[in-house]
Amino acid sequence: MEPYWSYEDVGVFFFVLVLLAAAVRVAARIHLLRPDALITPGLVLQASVIVFLSIALYVILKWRYRRPVVAPLGWVLPKGFYIGIGFSGGVAAALTIAVLTHERHQVMPTMPALEFLVLGLFLGPMLEESVFRGYLLPVLARTLGNAASVIATAVLFSAFHGPTDLTHWVWFAATGVAYGWLRLASQTTTAAALMHATCNLTLFLAARF
Repeated sequence: MEPYWSYEDVGVFFFVLVLLAAAVRVAARIHLLRPDALITPGLVLQASVIVFLSIALYVILKWRYRRPVVAPLGWVLPKGFYIGIGFSGGVAAALTIAVLTHERHQVMPTMPALEFLVLGLFLGPMLEESVFRGYLLPVLARTLGNAASVIATAVLFSAFHGPTDLTHWVWFAATGVAYGWLRLASQTTTAAALMHATCNLTLFLAARF
């Protein structure tokens, strides 16, 4: 799991992220995007941003090091045991969130099926796990140790989703810790992404049924 990249490369990626955010804001100001695109971005815009950032991450590492990228980021087949943990852990995490939401008399948020399939089940987990657990966590683990790096990436993961209250902060951070732990235990980002996607799918179904 020892990364060949460094904090400098992490900084380059987040600089690209800031530039992209600025470009989207400018596009909205000059009416290349709908005025409400920054508040409620559509499927095409969100998918385009995710694909762009995924390509940017790949290009940064490939251009700077001329080395393989996909496998070092952890996208390899995990052992069967960790595949099972990914499925069962994702379901368990989502059901816990669903039960707590019901007990607090809150409504589970819903989204259109196509938007969920593209973003919540595929592109979202792929990018987020690539960045937080595949790219950032190994660099942090090298200097902070495993436990601190899992917690740090979980907090950043939670902040990335822009939670509006303490409950959502805790939920995102807790699932982030689970994904990070599975990344370390399985030595793959694939297992963490599987848990992430399974959690999202279970929440999606719970909100509908």
